[in-house]
This record gives sequence, C-alpha cells and structure tokens, in this order.
Amino acid sequence: MNKQYIPIIAICASIILGMAIIAYQPQRGAQADYRFPVGIPQTLGSISATTLGDQQYKTITLTGSGSASAKADEATLTLGVQTEGPHASEASKKNAELMTKVINAIKDLGLEDEDIETVSYTISPVYDSDYLRVVGYRVVNLVNAKIRDLDLIGKVLDEASEAGANRIDGVSFGLSSPLAESLKLKAYKKALEDASSKAKVISEELSLKITGVLYVSESVYYPYSPYRGYSIAEKSSTPIFQGSLSVSVSVQIIYSFE
Repeated sequence: MNKQYIPIIAICASIILGMAIIAYQPQRGAQADYRFPVGIPQTLGSISATTLGDQQYKTITLTGSGSASAKADEATLTLGVQTEGPHASEASKKNAELMTKVINAIKDLGLEDEDIETVSYTISPVYDSDYLRVVGYRVVNLVNAKIRDLDLIGKVLDEASEAGANRIDGVSFGLSSPLAESLKLKAYKKALEDASSKAKVISEELSLKITGVLYVSESVYYPYSPYRGYSIAEKSSTPIFQGSLSVSVSVQIIYSFE
C-alpha cells in the first residue's frame, strides 16, 4: 500500500516545487525599478530594455513635436468656362474661343504657360425638364492657375471674369517648396528640442544618466489649404486675404541610459 502512494506523493511534491519557483522573484536593485515621478505623465515616454547586436541597453522612448508657420506665398485659382449649345461641336467651339480669351487675359498679368494647367474638360448632354430627351450639350473646361505674386489674385479673378470665365471654383493658398522646406527644418529642430527637454526632466527626476540616442523616426505634416468660394457677382476689385500656414513635425527618439 505504501508503495502505491509513492508516485502520488512524488507528483504532488513536483507541483508544489514548481509553484514555489514561479512565485519566487528575487529582489531587484533600487535602480532597476524605475517609475515616473508625480507630475510626469506616462504618456511622456516609456522605459524598457533594448538589445542591439550582442549588447543590451536600458532605454527611454520619447516623442517630441514642433511646428513653424508663415504666411502663404503662393495661391492656386481654379477657374474656367462653361458653355452650352444644341450640338457638342458648337458648344466645344464656343468654349475654346472663350477659354482662349481667358488664358490670354491672365497671361497679360504675368502668368506663364507652366503656371496654367488643365484639370478638367467634360462634354455632357443636357436633357429636357423630364430627362427624356437630349436638348443640347454642355462643355466645361477648368484650369488651375498658380500665382506667386499674391497681390495679383484679385486682378486675375477680375480679368478672367471680364474675359468670359463663368466658372471660378475657388482659391487655395499654399507654401512654395523652398518655404515649406525651410519651415520643416525649423519645426524639426523644435521637435528635437521638445524630446530633449523631456529626456532631461526624466533623467533629473529619476537620477538617470542619458548615454546616447539609439533610434530616431519622424513624421511631417504639411498644411491642408482649403478652397475659398468666389462668386462672379462680387464687385471688382476682388479683395483676397490669406492667413498663416504651418508645418508640423513629430519625432520619436529612443535614448539609452544607465
């Protein structure tokens, strides 16, 4: 009988020993259990261990953000001509004649061929009130006109309207490539400074020593330039006011510490 209980006793002893091993955790050193002090939210960063090659580092992952703004230095006008006629060829011919006058009018103000781009050209049937019979055709020709001298915006709108433009779909403001690049670099520096200042606060509060940077990533946000409506019925000369646009940068940095 005693021999029959030996395997049962051995199994029970193994289970108890395994549970004791799992429950046992050696005491960590005082420097290993890092916690953020009061006043520093955990969203500020995270502490972890990272292995690069054969070496393991204690790391802090932080994000920094920065932005830089300036007034828009270029604008894009979307304008064109809409014509109708009993035949598609007649509507197209009339549209071409008016569009030529519009293009010549805005070129006289200093715009070049490379500043004007066709964005839409459509020919569609026009139906009667019951939508049963085709009574004509409608032709719509729209172009984007890029203006680098913002003082010309009102004049371009007015001259285009007088030349025959009856579709002016809006004005959008933007940043030229050189200005956008300059703002991006300024925003990048501010984002790095933001992350660095956070790392300094954490290192001082937790008595850590930052030893280097292991990883940096970035994301850049360029402003969206919404279109502003414009009505042909508005009086000349059309006043246009642009605001400031900004470029934002976000960086994520992994610092090593000891």
